[in-house]
Amino acid sequence: MIFMKKDLIKIICCPISHKDLNFVSIIENAEGEISSGKLITESGVEYFIENGIPNLIPYNPIFEKEDDRKNLYKTVSEPYVSILHKIGMDSNKIAQMDSLRFAIYSKTKKLCAEHISGRVLEIGAGGNYLKEEFKNAYNEWISLDYDLRSDSIDIRGDGQNLPFKNEIFDTIISIDVLEHVPNPEKFVSEIFRVMKPNGKVILSTPFFFYLHEEPHDFFRFSKYGLKVLFERNGFNVQEVTPTAGLISIIGILISIFLTRIFKFSKILLKFMLKINRFFQLKLLLPIDNKLDKNKRFAQGHFIIAKK
Repeated sequence: MIFMKKDLIKIICCPISHKDLNFVSIIENAEGEISSGKLITESGVEYFIENGIPNLIPYNPIFEKEDDRKNLYKTVSEPYVSILHKIGMDSNKIAQMDSLRFAIYSKTKKLCAEHISGRVLEIGAGGNYLKEEFKNAYNEWISLDYDLRSDSIDIRGDGQNLPFKNEIFDTIISIDVLEHVPNPEKFVSEIFRVMKPNGKVILSTPFFFYLHEEPHDFFRFSKYGLKVLFERNGFNVQEVTPTAGLISIIGILISIFLTRIFKFSKILLKFMLKINRFFQLKLLLPIDNKLDKNKRFAQGHFIIAKK
């Protein structure tokens, strides 16, 4: 059985008013760990804890039924990602399967190693591989996602209405989430609100990239647009760097093509993806770095900003 983290009780709040929540109908074990219950706001709005994971996503008229909210990931997930999970690839392996993903993965690791400290919030945590990768670099790690993609997620929430009190995080990480947010301005302002003074945000988002997770793919930001967005919301931008170039984008398209063509055979697909990874990391990625040094066709950008 999964239990809610005790420390969450001290830092979560109503995602709209940011006022305290009342815990009712709580089921807990002898150690006081919560497995289920209700969280009620001052105005009587109810949120639920299920299987130890509080769901603090505000009501959204887009979703007519609660079942639609619970199953959102199934409706927008890229089909080829589901295929990769079926052949036994976890999030960490998928993150390194081709030239583009490897470039993003490597850059993410480098920036996290340089900037992570204290209490960390990851927005859009997915498979939660970063938490394990940097387990010696932080004091506490809170994993938030809109969708329940993994049992290791701590809380379901919306980045546009973060269910946390003001100024409680030292580091906030969000990898390739911003493009899926209907209101990027609100998203960045919420990051600013829950971040401690001198805290840092590590965020990436695509720029030159195909439509994905449709219809929830809303925006693309140039390096200049990303900088303006964060500065407008009070941040001091320290750096904006590209993720990868045009050739690496072609690399991920090759991976998607192979996954769909060979999905009928688990053994053959694994073999083809292994060859494909070797080819892309040894050939495509070096060519990408050499031919597009200025990244005029940047796949996306990372931004490091300080409060």
